[in-house]
Amino acid sequence: MSKSPRLLIADPPQLLRQRQRADGSWRIWWEPSNPARRLGFDVVELDANRLTWSVREAGRLNRELAAALKTGRRAAAAPMGRTIDGLIVAYTSSAKFARLAPKTQDSYRKAFAPIAQKWGAYAVIDFSKPVMHEWHETLLATKSTATASARIRHMSILMAHAELIGWRPENSNPCTRLGMATPKGRRQTASWSDFDALIEAAQILDMPGMVTAMTLGLYTGQRQTDLRLATLGEFQRRPLQLMGWAEPRPCWIWALTRQKRGNQGTVVIHDDAAPALEAAIAQARARTAAANAGHASADALAAAALVWDDRTGQPFTGAGAEDRFQNRWGAIRRAAAAALQAKGQGDAATAIAQLQFRDLRRTFGALSRAGGASKDDTADVLGNSAATDQHLADIYMSPQIETSGRAVTALRRPTKPERKKA
Repeated sequence: MSKSPRLLIADPPQLLRQRQRADGSWRIWWEPSNPARRLGFDVVELDANRLTWSVREAGRLNRELAAALKTGRRAAAAPMGRTIDGLIVAYTSSAKFARLAPKTQDSYRKAFAPIAQKWGAYAVIDFSKPVMHEWHETLLATKSTATASARIRHMSILMAHAELIGWRPENSNPCTRLGMATPKGRRQTASWSDFDALIEAAQILDMPGMVTAMTLGLYTGQRQTDLRLATLGEFQRRPLQLMGWAEPRPCWIWALTRQKRGNQGTVVIHDDAAPALEAAIAQARARTAAANAGHASADALAAAALVWDDRTGQPFTGAGAEDRFQNRWGAIRRAAAAALQAKGQGDAATAIAQLQFRDLRRTFGALSRAGGASKDDTADVLGNSAATDQHLADIYMSPQIETSGRAVTALRRPTKPERKKA
């Protein structure tokens, strides 16, 4: 009968667990009891390379648990100490955080919540690469690959800020070079028939605002937030001559500042999307004038929203706007899928039922590249490459309008074959 391996810590504190892996390395962790979990305690990875610290940390956790069991609640960590809780407060109060788009700020706050729940009371300086590696391994065993990678990525943002404010030495981010598993990115795009089915469903549901959003989403590749917040003043019709055109011709131009990155972009509106844009502009002008006793100033019209929620008669702005937009999109998607299913197109119905609005952005990229646009041109429209500040007066032959035009005009609908005459 073989003997069990000698433990690294011969007399471990209560709830400290240790296990030798097949490769000979050790995992050491603190395992809370079920009553402890109900009070908010979770598994805490310790460090097999720092046994004294691990024993001390397990003892601290046991004392914290004992106090929580007496009072019925876990004590909150001091918010401004050099703990993870304090670091989250420091980062979300910084000027760097304030410069992020509101949607990004909200996303970060939600991402930091589970980090605070697990590590909030721990000192920032005590985190090491082995601890983060063990946490990543634990996350992979209990969560999806995407969640595991995202959790470490957001912890890395905090640790980078800790270096900036002197809470950790330079180049000591414990989340770097962990060899993390890369999540498989989403690849779904819409076909032209999918897009037509969505447009038809929106028209049947009497949602012209969503027709505008979907049309511009596919033909410009911009994000949902930029579409929702687009104003009439961002669109102007100007004569434009792109390379290869014999002479200038009038085109709609969208000059926007993207909400996520804050970079500016100038996008040529595809001829196929122009009718939907013009109808939306006319309707938005009428609604704005009606809201201003039949007359609206030039400034009021320029600030008016382009995309409106036809169910409420209000633009997709303000509190709850994103949820309303997603609800309308869901209704359109379900209606389109049901219509395809009724026509016996089950596979197409299944595909469209899984389509997300952000997939229209990816569809633009795929169609633009398929039409012959370069990666640089397509990325310029998507806003993934740096854009320079520019005024609308400079759009006629600026480098960006040229690249934007090449990428947008590369989109081509397949033509239906003509029937031969008898």
